[in-house]
Order: sequence, then C-alpha cells, then structure tokens
Amino acid sequence: MHIDELGRLRAVHRFTDPGFDLADGLRGLLQVAAAIFEVPVAFVTLLDSEDQWFVANHGFEVKRMPRATSFCTHAIQQSAPLIVPDATRDDRFVSNPLIIHPPKIKFYAGAPLTTFDGHNIGTICVMDVNTKVIVTEKTALLSTLARQAIYLMELELTQKQLQHQVNQVEVRNKTLMDIADIQSHEFRGPLSTVLGLMYLIKEDGYNANREYLELMEEAIGRLDDKIHLVVKSTEAIRISYSA
Repeated sequence: MHIDELGRLRAVHRFTDPGFDLADGLRGLLQVAAAIFEVPVAFVTLLDSEDQWFVANHGFEVKRMPRATSFCTHAIQQSAPLIVPDATRDDRFVSNPLIIHPPKIKFYAGAPLTTFDGHNIGTICVMDVNTKVIVTEKTALLSTLARQAIYLMELELTQKQLQHQVNQVEVRNKTLMDIADIQSHEFRGPLSTVLGLMYLIKEDGYNANREYLELMEEAIGRLDDKIHLVVKSTEAIRISYSA
C-alpha cells in the first residue's frame, strides 16, 4: 500500500486541535468493539510522525506512547484490519517492550481510520494479554466500527469549521457596522466644521484670520483620525477574509 506520509500527517493534524474533543462520541464504539472481541481494553488512536495519541479509551487510560513501539503503526500500512492472534509468535513484535514487559500484550486487532480523502490517520483497536483466534465476521465488524468512528470525527471537524466560519462572519459584520456608524455620524462633525469655516472665509473675501485657520486645522485632524480608523477596520476585514 503506497502511503503519502506528508499528506497523511496533514490529515492527522486536522484532528489534533486542543479544542477537538472526540472522547464522548467514540466511547460507545469502543464498548461495542471490546464486547465483540471479548477483551478488556479498546482505543481510538491517531499517529503522527513520532507518537501515537489515544483520543478515546475504554478499560485503560493512556494519552500517548512512542509510535515506534505501536502495533497501530503497522495497522495503518494497510486497508484491511490487522489481526495479531499471538504477538509472541510474530516476528514484527517479539522484541516489542509491550510484549516483553507488562502489560505483556499477546492479542491485537486494529482497523485503520481512513479519512474521506484516503489517508489512514490512526486506528480503532482492541488488545488482550491472552491469545485469540478471530473469525472473519468479527474482523468485518471492526472495519464497520472504524468507518463509524471516522464519520463521527469528520462530522465533529466539519461542525467546528462551520462554527469558526460563523464566528468570523459575525466579527466581520460587527466591523462593517462600526465602519458604517463612523461614516454616517462621526464624519459629519469635522466635515460640518470645515464647511462652515470655508463659508466664513469666503464671506471675508478669502482673508482667513488665525482663529479660523486653527479651528479648521483641528477639524481636519479629527477627520484624519476617523479616516485612519476606517482604513484600519477595513484592513482587519481583508485579513480575516484571506485567513
């Protein structure tokens, strides 16, 4: 199976936002997986370049472990579930510290979580300290649970992205309303002052006295401040649209 590792890692990182909590939605699937295979523990995992992250747990709480010692790093190399009836007799795992030292895992079954764009980002997996022989029907059920898990994850991600876009629109709308308020109200004062002074200067035959010029300078300064505020707000909108 050819793997685009860079693309796969980008897909993994979509689900590693600190605010992205999937545990509640996935625990039910893990309970089903543990019951089907009659094992004490089940996990949903994500694998980046160095680590395996446990995003949902059943039967045992763990957050992270090195990818190098992970069973799941082998499971994501294929499209079908990986079934290891007895890891002590499998050349890929006989030297694995999880086999040699406690918990001394023997049985593993894991199905890859394949995103809509075709990347295996992790697994739904079960483990036991006892060996097991698994029938084909149970393997197919594990694949079904993997599809359900990724559906839940993609749905959660889509909802968060939509909420982020809604929040951005609300911020942009508020900024636009602020600009409209500045244009409709705050520009009028300085502009009225400038126009009034220009009328007086015209009435005096364009012989402006110092007081008129000072008042006009002050009004133009206020107007300049308002213009800069509008420009700043408009730039903020432009940046938010390009983000």
